Amino acid sequence: MKKTLTALLLIGTLYSYAQQDPYFTHFKDVMQVYNPAAAGKHSGEICLSGLTHHQWRDFDDQTQVRGAEGDPLYINTNPDIEDVAPVTYNLNVETIWKLLKKDSSWKLGTGLTIVDDKVSYSKGTTVMANINVKKELQGGFSEISAGFGVGMTQWGFDKPDFKARQQNDPKVPVSGGNQSKLDLNFGAMYKQKRLGPLKNFFSGISVTNVNGAKYIVPVSTAGGQTSLQRHFVPHYYTIAGADYPLNGNLVLEPAILGKYMPVASGSGTSYVPQFDLNVTALYASTFRGGIAYRQYGNADAASVLMGYIKGALEVGYAYDITLSNLQRVSNGTHEIIVKYCIPIVTKPPPPPIIRLTPRFL
Repeated sequence: MKKTLTALLLIGTLYSYAQQDPYFTHFKDVMQVYNPAAAGKHSGEICLSGLTHHQWRDFDDQTQVRGAEGDPLYINTNPDIEDVAPVTYNLNVETIWKLLKKDSSWKLGTGLTIVDDKVSYSKGTTVMANINVKKELQGGFSEISAGFGVGMTQWGFDKPDFKARQQNDPKVPVSGGNQSKLDLNFGAMYKQKRLGPLKNFFSGISVTNVNGAKYIVPVSTAGGQTSLQRHFVPHYYTIAGADYPLNGNLVLEPAILGKYMPVASGSGTSYVPQFDLNVTALYASTFRGGIAYRQYGNADAASVLMGYIKGALEVGYAYDITLSNLQRVSNGTHEIIVKYCIPIVTKPPPPPIIRLTPRFL
């Protein structure tokens, strides 16, 4: 039981001082999750995307299938399997509006992001509204944008799936609990239609968890009342990418994401960078395939990506091959994304009715 409890507490505390934001292999397709300036892709369309990310498959905690709490037949069985694999779901909605009637170069980007992230027996759900102002430059050849995201994050302990190895363990919560706190993001982006041999170049900087919300969630145990604590800290992002046409039918799509987050150590807190490199190739504007690599301290994962585009519908799949020590207990990570853009149909105003009278003939 102590090993299970230790794993549970480590997840809740180490994540408090390390990576807290979920990561996505399709990071360039869900940029507004961590950069509100990216919300809004096409004028005259409402674009939706849904993503599911199942991390470290088969790295599951058997407490979910033990049956009754304290089942003596399960004690000391599979002692090395302790942690529940993280699962993340994401939904995005975004569009662009005209900001000024007399100047079409100013636009308003808006978006809604919902993220449900479960790590072990802790669960966080974020609902974020993103707003940004976009300014076209050089007759639409380039664009700058800056904006903010404001929302709420609910974080807490998800009790129902947890079954203690020792019945009435005085340190294990017997009830779930959560709190909701304000969540703020800021970001800026730059886009340019051509940069040397590159097309559709983009770059951005952003910071999430700006307000650094602190959670103290009261829970009950067999030994009395206690609390679970978590401190969300700012995460800093940089991103850049572009299209590199090779011929009439093939386009390379490189992109890189840098993330900086605080990590606690014996000597204090330091910021450790994480880098995601993604290179895909789009053939005939229909079929996509590529590879990706993630570095966090040491090598973390290598990925294979596939995708298909049909009109307004886009589907993508990624399989992450675990390269860290977790590969001994992980069968990799699966990620699926679906995107669809809906045209906004507006009817033109009816022509004015002019009635002629003999006076104006």
